[in-house]
Amino acid sequence: MQILTFDECALFIILLFWVFALIRKEYKNRSGKILMFLLTLVLLTVIADLGGGTICNYCSGGRANLILAYVYNYLYFFCHNLLLPVYMLYIYSSLDLWHIFREYRFRHALWWGLIIVDNVVLALNGFVFDVFKLTDDITYVRGPWLVVFYLVAVIYLGWILGTLIRFRTYILKDKLSTLIFLFVSVSTGLAIQLTQTGLLVECFCISLAVLFFMVMLRRAVNQVNPITGAQKYTACIEKVTMNFKSAKPISVVFVKIVNNNNLHMYLGLKGHNEFLYSTTSRIDAICAGHGLTSSVYYMENGLYAIVSDEAVEEIVADAAEEIMASLTAEHHIGKLTVFADVRVCVVFCPKDMSDSSSLFSLGTNFHRTLPDTQNVHYYRDFKDNDEYKVRNDLDDILRRAVRDNNFEMYYQPIYSVREKKFVAAEAMIRLNDPIYGQVPPSLFIPAAEINGCIHDIGDFVFNDVIRFISTLDMNALGLKYIEMNLSASQCIEVDLVDKIKNLMFEYGVDPRFVSFELTEAATDMNPEIVDMNIRKLHEYGVKIALDDYGTGYSNIKRTTGLPIDQVKLDKSFVDMIDDPQMCIVIQDTISMFKEMDKEVLVEGVEEEAVARKFSDLEADLIQGCELMQGFFFCKPIPGPEFLDFIKRYKDKAFESII
Repeated sequence: MQILTFDECALFIILLFWVFALIRKEYKNRSGKILMFLLTLVLLTVIADLGGGTICNYCSGGRANLILAYVYNYLYFFCHNLLLPVYMLYIYSSLDLWHIFREYRFRHALWWGLIIVDNVVLALNGFVFDVFKLTDDITYVRGPWLVVFYLVAVIYLGWILGTLIRFRTYILKDKLSTLIFLFVSVSTGLAIQLTQTGLLVECFCISLAVLFFMVMLRRAVNQVNPITGAQKYTACIEKVTMNFKSAKPISVVFVKIVNNNNLHMYLGLKGHNEFLYSTTSRIDAICAGHGLTSSVYYMENGLYAIVSDEAVEEIVADAAEEIMASLTAEHHIGKLTVFADVRVCVVFCPKDMSDSSSLFSLGTNFHRTLPDTQNVHYYRDFKDNDEYKVRNDLDDILRRAVRDNNFEMYYQPIYSVREKKFVAAEAMIRLNDPIYGQVPPSLFIPAAEINGCIHDIGDFVFNDVIRFISTLDMNALGLKYIEMNLSASQCIEVDLVDKIKNLMFEYGVDPRFVSFELTEAATDMNPEIVDMNIRKLHEYGVKIALDDYGTGYSNIKRTTGLPIDQVKLDKSFVDMIDDPQMCIVIQDTISMFKEMDKEVLVEGVEEEAVARKFSDLEADLIQGCELMQGFFFCKPIPGPEFLDFIKRYKDKAFESII
């Protein structure tokens, strides 16, 4: 009765989860197919054990029952002996170690050799009955050769345990604990079956292990995002990290929808979700059409990662090209038609890249660091390019610069048209990296605003420039102020004003010698905090300038509502000064700000002809521009050189300079 109790429980558990795995279509990939085969073997083992036990315990003798009992027992041993070798295959496959198992012929020979030994011994039992036999009254009797099966099982168990120990650092704790529990459960069942011949609980122990298997599979179900239809980014991190640790060859295709936020606003939440699901379906279909064993992951913010196992590079390249063509074609979402701005980058690992952190950094930034084209990019074509290396390593460059103080302040003189001399300067930060050398601000400033380093950079600028001002005799040099840039992120710092006041107090700097530039974009961020900070700084005596006027979507009411002393016209105005229509715009713009009692400074003056046009206050073309700045007068230079420059031209008129 005890045998039936254990086996009936085992049959119920195994049958339940076998059906569950079948409904979930676990047989789609290699690991799923092995798992379904393993569950089928367990199910057949339990059925055979239950059938054989029923006949032996509850049926009378007779030739028909004896033959049926032999059939059940042979089926039991055949399926039972395959459980551990198939379980081993599942471990190698599910842990992405299949390439390791496949590479070594000795493993193949041993794996097949042990299976052959089991089946040869089982076949010989039909002649010598040294594994088991059944008496005429259908009594089960163990034979001396049965120990062979247990010895083979011990070898497999040792092999499995060694594999789990060797690769334990590669495996997530929950998956490792599940695999170890199965190992312990099967080992316990074998030990009990070997030592307690009347207590046949091995199949029940195996069914408990299967129960834990299903828990692990349920976790895999939760890794799929139901909105996008793709797996979550956490699953991607887990898989790719494991692949790198085991040196498994994979290809990763990153797909970035650059205008994802715009599509979200245009389509709305429901329409955007439908768009993402459709995108995932397109990618899945293309990968399947090219015969790729791929997993599609949605990494958030319009970024997909398609990871393919051991794929041929040419096939992956063809699939990437088709993905680009498909996703850049028009999408119909309801009654709306949209076009996605897509970038695609292909990486072959570990040949192209050997660590997961660099790979995910590439995935996050490649649409900014690689050329802005809708061609498929291959990382191998860019990885040795110096400019790409700088762009891709900007986060590390910035962290290194903040840590090691790799910044230096340069100063560009500002020329007064009316006074015909240099009266101010703009402070500009430079980054000199020990590995890459000079890194342009146009590269590292946007990156710093994204990763948050802009606040550390801003603190360096405040401290270094205010300290520099404190070393100058501003009045004797004829300098009225030195300007510093305020980024959009800095404008909303709640302690901005106190920070600047404390530095001025520490270095004994008069606020009138300091000017801060802010862009039009900065004025739109959190208006209440920006207004409060700018007004407090202005009330303290600091000069406020609006930088790069004309490059943004200018809101006159917004920008003129702030206490702005100076407006700096962007270089784009200068570049179009010879256009008659643009001249009217420039003239009217300057006149407008002059009527508002604001200084006007023209940036980007690089030619003598342009400088003379802006310097001629009597000309009909442009009137009222007080200040100019640009390479025609002087490029940005380090502090000591700037000081020498100002002393050299302190009393010289404009005509003598040009």
